[in-house]
Amino acid sequence: MRSDSIVGSTGGLHFADGPDHGRVLISAAETDGAYSLMEWTIAPRSTDSHNDHRDFGPHRHDAIEEVFVVRKGSLDFLLHDEIVTMHAHDVVRVPPGVRHGYLNRSGADVKMLVSFVPGGFETLFLKYRSDQPTAPDPGFVEDAAQLFATEFEHQ
Repeated sequence: MRSDSIVGSTGGLHFADGPDHGRVLISAAETDGAYSLMEWTIAPRSTDSHNDHRDFGPHRHDAIEEVFVVRKGSLDFLLHDEIVTMHAHDVVRVPPGVRHGYLNRSGADVKMLVSFVPGGFETLFLKYRSDQPTAPDPGFVEDAAQLFATEFEHQ
């Protein structure tokens, strides 16, 4: 195995997204666009409702398939109109066009791996990161719609 194919425990391209943070482990640029892989840490959120889908950030990608692997913790995952609690080692595949989202009500950080097929969507997390010296551009949703056929439901 080539050493440039190994990403150590502190490697990758780190970013923050408000209270959440992650790192791009494999970018679309490294796979000729075939796929990408991110490690994602989701901070807990408090909500007043138990089943209000808007709290899950529901969206769909018409041109991307995603796979989520929970590595640590548990969170509620919205798939179509169903809410399922996912625990460590659970996996969910989200085909293109399927409504999905998640919400961490566990009280502790949740760690996941997230893959995008084809890759490229991970670039938005780096472009619009909240841990940069200037305020992040508010264009994430617009770029996601234009570049990746993503539709976010209004919050």
